[in-house]
Amino acid sequence: MASLLNEIPRESLQNLLSSVRVQGEFSHIAPFDILSDPTSPAPPFGYHISTEGYASAPLLSSLSRGDVIEVQGPASSGKTHLLYHFVLLCIAPSRQMSIDFGGNGLAAVVYDTDASFDVARLHQLLLTRLSLILPHNIEMARRLTEESLHRLHIFRPTSLLQLATSLLHLPLYHKVSIPEHEIGLLAVDSMSAFYWTDRFIAEQMRNMPHREPDPSSVNPLQHVLTALGRLRLSHAPFIILTNWGLNLAARSNGPVTFYKQHLHSFPVYSENHDASALPSSMTGDLPPTPMPLPLTHHITLSPVSIPPFAPEISLHDAVQQEVEYHRSMVQKGEIAGLVRTTGRQEITRLTFYITPENVRIGHL
Repeated sequence: MASLLNEIPRESLQNLLSSVRVQGEFSHIAPFDILSDPTSPAPPFGYHISTEGYASAPLLSSLSRGDVIEVQGPASSGKTHLLYHFVLLCIAPSRQMSIDFGGNGLAAVVYDTDASFDVARLHQLLLTRLSLILPHNIEMARRLTEESLHRLHIFRPTSLLQLATSLLHLPLYHKVSIPEHEIGLLAVDSMSAFYWTDRFIAEQMRNMPHREPDPSSVNPLQHVLTALGRLRLSHAPFIILTNWGLNLAARSNGPVTFYKQHLHSFPVYSENHDASALPSSMTGDLPPTPMPLPLTHHITLSPVSIPPFAPEISLHDAVQQEVEYHRSMVQKGEIAGLVRTTGRQEITRLTFYITPENVRIGHL
């Protein structure tokens, strides 16, 4: 009888509730482009974009609790500003005094490993958006901005092992420090921050004679992925992982180039695999084996490239044309990207514009 009972899959009540949240009507976070026009009303929290009716939507689906998105691109390609957009969707108020603000009013946790997440910049973007909705009540816009920022929690680990440890203790932090809010978004910016340091340490460990390398030192990223997988099961946050674009891939599409995955054991996008479903059960609260962290979407970003010069153009004119083009590009702030969804072969083009006051999302 005991052996028979041991074969029955078990799961904790917390994981069951998270699974219900993911698959229930209220599981969907506001769609990708909700705040592209800050004055437009947002759909309800359970809104779901159908792929048939919105085939040109950037993600071809709504963003749901438990989704995992990788945002990859070179330096200055807009990864952190795109993250600002998602954070604003999460922490901005949803509805007050019959006014729909387009947010979700949830807590956002950001692991700023690159030390590039600017809270002052986020404050400016959020205040501008709320001021557009409340043009005649700036004081209320300021108050809502401050209240929203209290739902933002930033940690700055200095190694992958610190990141993994912090992620493992995040449920306790949530229970003690922010029990009144659900964690709607969990972001790591960037997963590559310790790439060169960890690679150097791994090479040194492999070259040490007569000593078996410590697995946690050789590949600490596996601990991070395990912790993220557990949080995905237990709390079902919307997970965003930014990543550097280091090595160009052979495949490209228009002005955007794809990049190879340089992080060993990092989840890889696959158009033939359905990563939307969570495991139906697990053995115990803390499984001994690493939990899977499948990507649901992959976004590749790149600044819009300069078009080639005409063959007959002189060097002086080419330099002048390049200067003028760079000036117009900076003023326009246009970033191009490609969105790939796991389990789908379609590739959607994405554009967004970074201005001093706003991050505006658009798509073609």
